[in-house]
Amino acid sequence: MNPTKTIYFQGNTQFENTGDVLINKSLLEIFRLYGNIVLNDQKLPNYYKEALKLKPEEYSTTGQGGFYNQLFRNAFKSIFRKESKVVMVAGPPGHVFGNSSKKIKKNLEYSVFLFLLKIMGVKIIRLGFSMGPIGQQQAISERIRSWFTHHYWVRDSISLQLAHQIGIQKAQYFPDLAWMYSANGVDLSKANKSEIIFSFRDGIYKDDSGDNYTDQLTQNLMYLIGHLKDRYRIKITYQVLQDYAFCKALYEKLLEKGCEVTFIEKQITLDNAGEAYKDGVAIITNRLHGALLAAKYDVLPIVMTDVDKHLKIKGIYQDAGLDELLLDANLSNEELLQQINLLLLKREAIIQKLDEVEKQYHVYSMDNMDKIMLT
Repeated sequence: MNPTKTIYFQGNTQFENTGDVLINKSLLEIFRLYGNIVLNDQKLPNYYKEALKLKPEEYSTTGQGGFYNQLFRNAFKSIFRKESKVVMVAGPPGHVFGNSSKKIKKNLEYSVFLFLLKIMGVKIIRLGFSMGPIGQQQAISERIRSWFTHHYWVRDSISLQLAHQIGIQKAQYFPDLAWMYSANGVDLSKANKSEIIFSFRDGIYKDDSGDNYTDQLTQNLMYLIGHLKDRYRIKITYQVLQDYAFCKALYEKLLEKGCEVTFIEKQITLDNAGEAYKDGVAIITNRLHGALLAAKYDVLPIVMTDVDKHLKIKGIYQDAGLDELLLDANLSNEELLQQINLLLLKREAIIQKLDEVEKQYHVYSMDNMDKIMLT
């Protein structure tokens, strides 16, 4: 008989980023299959907790004492009880990059925390993240932090290679958690597939100044929309609250030029994504989870970005065999339009391939989770 498992999880993330909500919700749904969840909800906004579909008993604030008190108390008890085990998910999914002193200090402090848990027999898992580019000092702190994890899973082969290069030999591959997400159902048989959807941020990383990138991206989009608007309805959406200003500005520029275009003022969430995306033929975006969430509704997920700099998207798409859906924003407008038109012609075959990839990733992911959670 397998011991009862209690799985502790830090809920902090970019709360206003629907992509982060998506991967965290997927992670919780997976772990619910193996044990009881305790999520540190002390500083989480109510709308985020509702989006995760948390049960009242999964809130740390429902138990006695704070999250860490509960974690260490249960970990200590489990030393003497073979029928119960404790699992810690070491950090929320995301992306590791940079070389800031703040991140380095946080890694070293967190290493002490993980060390204490590990000597008490807690199984420590890190997964759902990508890496790079990363500075030398932060790479060292990340390697130290990895010493105190049992399972260190990155979500693409580029990150895996980087992890091995900086000395994290235990690193293994685990597909992005978005592939595991079960989307809210909509009846796509009644959909009117006639829209090209655009959804963009104004840079690659949140620390970018983004000026040159934004200028070129705006020029690209104005050209593409000008050539697509006669065949498709054009819609602009945003999944991350901070993208609102850029997307709204793009919409207003298009209106000034007389384009017929729709802007969805309301942020796309997991609850309204089906309605927002069901009529989409394709989405053109530089947001990874904007693309992968739209794909759940048979929308062709085209990414247009500086591909060689946007490593997390490049790695995830290449691993899935979806290289053709990566468009380099440094190409000429004419080349970009030519590639988009070719993808639209191949749309049905690519959608079928996406379905097959998702099924393969689901089997692969659950097989790996079984190996560590059922032993």
